Amino acid sequence: MRKIRIKLLFLVIAITLSSCGFKLKGSYEIPYQTIYLQAAGESRVGRIIKRQIQRKSNIEIVQTLSAAEATINILEEVSTRAVAVLSNVGSVDEYELIYTVRYRIGQGQNSSSMQEGQIVLRRKITHSDLDIAAKSNEEDVLINDMASEAATGILVRLSRTKI
Repeated sequence: MRKIRIKLLFLVIAITLSSCGFKLKGSYEIPYQTIYLQAAGESRVGRIIKRQIQRKSNIEIVQTLSAAEATINILEEVSTRAVAVLSNVGSVDEYELIYTVRYRIGQGQNSSSMQEGQIVLRRKITHSDLDIAAKSNEEDVLINDMASEAATGILVRLSRTKI
């Protein structure tokens, strides 16, 4: 009897969530068939956006602006590190990583429809003079994670914006 009640409870929760329009974070549907992506070759966000678009089988990345229904331009991508916490003796205990991406999305060649945006992401990272190599790797992982989050944010904005 108890198992039936638990199953019934989960069923009610599932029906409630699906009926209210609940979607998992990062879920998006891009309404365009062709996209022109302009980003510098070393752009982390550009590479991640390209990979995420290629995973969606119905979207093609085109090489010319004239063939695109929508455009994504990565204007600037900067990662910086600032001191967040100092110890009693004045040494650094914690840094704050700041990842900023400026971008522009628009519809094909129509420059009047271009919308500019900026995403600023922050993460804290502890510092240790003993594990410099490990902390350097941890910092790279966090920066890649922030780049992935920024790329998803740009694609979500593209999917929800009427251009």
